[in-house]
Amino acid sequence: MNPGYLSFLLLSIIFILLFFGWKNQIIQDVSRRSILFFLLLWMFFLFIDIPFADGYAINLSYLFMVLTSLYICVTNRFQIVTVNFFLYLILFSILYVLLQVLYFIDPMFIIYHPRVDIAVVLALLIACLIKNSLEQFTVITLGMIFGDLTLSFIIFHQFPLQLGTFELYDIWLLTFITCRFISEVVNRGYQGLKQYFVKIKN
Repeated sequence: MNPGYLSFLLLSIIFILLFFGWKNQIIQDVSRRSILFFLLLWMFFLFIDIPFADGYAINLSYLFMVLTSLYICVTNRFQIVTVNFFLYLILFSILYVLLQVLYFIDPMFIIYHPRVDIAVVLALLIACLIKNSLEQFTVITLGMIFGDLTLSFIIFHQFPLQLGTFELYDIWLLTFITCRFISEVVNRGYQGLKQYFVKIKN
């Protein structure tokens, strides 16, 4: 599958879930209108690149993801921005870079597909460490951006350099959706078991 098609399919799933009222399963504490507004702007910015000197270019959606995540951190600084938040962010970035480097060094590390493998491993990590959906979104977004910057400028530096690619967006969306799916399954399972044991006790 060419880069970008996965993003299109995942976005279609998100829009369908929003239409059927599954907003809290995507991100809590954010209105459905805000989520739709973010996604529509993000899709619009996908087709706008900002060129710089020496062949550098940055996709506007890339910047939009960073600014949105920073805005969430500022507006929720007393709720999600803690020491653990920064530790999770660093851990996520390092693991993202490590997996990319391992797959580049030796393809034998690939189980199914590099993008899918990376997304599943990172989603499992964040779902285990973080419960808040906004914090999950922010850690995944900023962690992947920092990891991508590390790969682009230090490890796999190429000319011309494009920041913000469909490969990155595919992994980003797949990681977040997988993380939310795992979180919801675990939460519903926990609530079901809790109600079951309450009934037995009574």
